Amino acid sequence: MRTDEKMAKICDSLKILGCNNASEKIQDAIANSLDDPLSVVCMALSATAVTVKNKKYEKCLRISKMGDPVFLSDLLNYKVRQLDLEYIHRLADLHFVREGKNLIIWGASGTGKTWMGQAIATKACEEGIRTRWVTYPKLCRELLRLKEEDTQRLESRIRYYCNFGLLCIDEFPNYKLEDKFLMQEFFNQAKIAGHSIVVCAQCSPENWDALFEVKSFAQSIRGRLLEKSYRLELKGPDLRIYVPGKE
Repeated sequence: MRTDEKMAKICDSLKILGCNNASEKIQDAIANSLDDPLSVVCMALSATAVTVKNKKYEKCLRISKMGDPVFLSDLLNYKVRQLDLEYIHRLADLHFVREGKNLIIWGASGTGKTWMGQAIATKACEEGIRTRWVTYPKLCRELLRLKEEDTQRLESRIRYYCNFGLLCIDEFPNYKLEDKFLMQEFFNQAKIAGHSIVVCAQCSPENWDALFEVKSFAQSIRGRLLEKSYRLELKGPDLRIYVPGKE
């Protein structure tokens, strides 16, 4: 097969795959008799790949309901925070998501739990992973309302949350819920689905018992979340009012 025939076949294949822009660039290069057609193919495919990835990122970010993205490059690395940067960057590689494991982030108010969780969620969106951000109080209110109104829609909504490649739950478990079985069932379904969950909490999992009125529910939910999980404790001052050099 001659080079021009190979290039024509590549262009046809790209059109079938939906990469019309790359196909047109290659055809223009052939028509203008540019040298090194392989370089043209490389540049066209690279440009198309970047465009496709950016579109997937924008779509994932929109679906996540997170709002503005947060980037790990903006991490405030004050010495007083005692951050394990190597561990944080390993988590940002999202290996825990590929392993189907969870991530528990905890620390005092203002230590950056939400920010860290959103940085992980942003990275997941960049990688094209379907991600959803929700606060625990909002999640509880939504599921409780659906249980009272329409149990069929409730089951559908639980499946909706559990089918995300990465589900991020903030403000856990800052909500007094009368129907304890509801959230126990939610986390049971999430475990069965096998996808990853990021939980941002104000205290370590060992102290979650004190945040639930019924100890057995705390132990049940904690067990489901911790069975396969990584942990990240954030220390230091409240970053919202901290002034470096004035410890």
